[in-house]
Amino acid sequence: MRQRVSTLIAVTVLAIAVGCSSLGGGGKAPKGGESDDRGKKIEGASGMIDESLGSDTDRTGKTEKSEPKAARPSDGEKHAEEPTTGLRDDKAAKTTKADGFRKDESKPKEPSGMTDTVRPKESAPTTSGLKAGFADDNKQFNYFVNFLNKYAGEVSKYPLNIQERIIFRVKDSAGKPVANAHVEIYGNRDKLCWGKTYADGTYLFFPSEYDQKYIAYKVQVTSSAGKKEIAVDRQGKREIPIALDAPRTAQKNVPLDIVFVMDTTGSMGEEIARLKDTIEIIKLNLTALPAKPAVRFGMVLYKDKDEEEYRTQVIPLTDNMDAFKRELDKVEASGGGDEPEDLQGALADLIGKIKWNPDGIRISLIITDAPPHLDYGQEYTYAGAARDARAAGIKIFTVGTGGLPLMGEYILRQISQYTYAKYIFLTYGEKGESAGGKEGSVSHHTGSNFTTDKLETIIMRFAKEELSYVSDQPIDMGEEFFQAKKLEDEKNEETLRKLFDMSILQLVDYSSLNLEQGTPTSIAPFAAVSDALAVNAEYFTEQMGHSLQGNKLFKVVERKDMQKILKELELQQTGLIDDEGAAKIGKMLGAKLIISGKLYARTDTYELFIKLLRVETAEILAVNKLKIDKNLGLAK
Repeated sequence: MRQRVSTLIAVTVLAIAVGCSSLGGGGKAPKGGESDDRGKKIEGASGMIDESLGSDTDRTGKTEKSEPKAARPSDGEKHAEEPTTGLRDDKAAKTTKADGFRKDESKPKEPSGMTDTVRPKESAPTTSGLKAGFADDNKQFNYFVNFLNKYAGEVSKYPLNIQERIIFRVKDSAGKPVANAHVEIYGNRDKLCWGKTYADGTYLFFPSEYDQKYIAYKVQVTSSAGKKEIAVDRQGKREIPIALDAPRTAQKNVPLDIVFVMDTTGSMGEEIARLKDTIEIIKLNLTALPAKPAVRFGMVLYKDKDEEEYRTQVIPLTDNMDAFKRELDKVEASGGGDEPEDLQGALADLIGKIKWNPDGIRISLIITDAPPHLDYGQEYTYAGAARDARAAGIKIFTVGTGGLPLMGEYILRQISQYTYAKYIFLTYGEKGESAGGKEGSVSHHTGSNFTTDKLETIIMRFAKEELSYVSDQPIDMGEEFFQAKKLEDEKNEETLRKLFDMSILQLVDYSSLNLEQGTPTSIAPFAAVSDALAVNAEYFTEQMGHSLQGNKLFKVVERKDMQKILKELELQQTGLIDDEGAAKIGKMLGAKLIISGKLYARTDTYELFIKLLRVETAEILAVNKLKIDKNLGLAK
């Protein structure tokens, strides 16, 4: 299987394996194409979920059926030459409109040494039931960059060069995120890109999409909470806060638009039926939240260019649930035959024909079991749609189902990562890693009630998450942590090795900076919040060192003369070493990265917070939390 398996998997109800989950095993009736030997698992999945279920003008009344056309301008981005990440020279995608909707003249990159990346779909098991998990490729950014590079030569795709990423987080005077702030980024005097912040105040910027001549940027932010202009160094920190001087505007009933982009070809019957059965549950659960959002639903349906019924069809956004359900009930799975479908035509409609709210939350979900056609010569590509969605503050979650081939997964993950969303994968009644079995000593908990569950549950969770950012009554989404328990038949050192191996793997995957092989790395002495914890802080530092030595990504820098360095920096070995202090230690050791930690004592466990720091800037690249059974320490 195309699967990244850690030897440290914990099998508990609330546990998943780091970087390993099912893409869609089980699948459905074949659409055609040649088979290959790729398995049914995605790489780098960061979550499995189980959540208990607990206005604008109505624009419905007619639907639109159309051939895809260039959509209307939204916001924008100005591009230098597109990156050459494929295997042949292509023309760059050029901007023809300064306000964002562009004619994309780049050609899809063809795979190397492969004539087809398609495989037939498999029959769904008789005892089905759609289950869902997800991969957050912005959270596991370093892993995602490696995923793209690993499979770049095996699939046709349009380039979205995200190798460098800077995240701007806009907050008001009270530290609350500011949604829909207008951001403009300049290199020299050239306006490079612009757009809206997402619900959590985030705007993603990818320096790697632009000419190397731009080594510094000017960032301007405008919103009801004020204006701000800052200067940014290209080699500086990867996450940059922007604090405005006034409070954000409170919204009583936050507009929430959800648009389903549905592949309606013959193999998609189960997904369509599931949405029909659960759309009212989704609406009821969202409107019952304390934020009382003004929810609207819409759809863009798509098949292929040779289908008699339609190629694409738009169901406008509406807050009238009965009207939307009538339109949804008309949707049937039919047609298809060849593997790819016209997703790019659907995305042109999503951006150009859907009348999105300007001041609330905008979410779209692509649901498909097939890659898009890239051979129609369409001027408006999925890469252009992703850029325009980012500019308009639209998150495009992508849902891969059935036996989605590698090309489909690759492209869906490109789209969701670029628009700050997540890639969701569906399975058909399979047992996942959390489905039972002997309890392990180390488990990975990814938030409140995370196990594999149904599509509607995961849709509700992500909508709730977006609402939590704009509400003054935040929703508790739980916390992520690793937990180590004492087992009688396992040595403490073996359990701790598993724990710290998992911790390092996640730090690497979640790094906001792409990490190179052989990066010089060291460990700062873990800090203890009290003298009574000093011995265990030193012990856990030593155990982390063993795991670091075993990871081939790092070139471990020896911690020689540590006492001398600590004394010179006026730091106690068991004292509280802040991020600046840890970075200074790393610099004196000749490291580019340094791992630091802080140890706390709870009733039955130790809690250890681990950070991966970039020495040059003292920037936190990744963090994780470990809960350690006190019986695994040197003293209870």
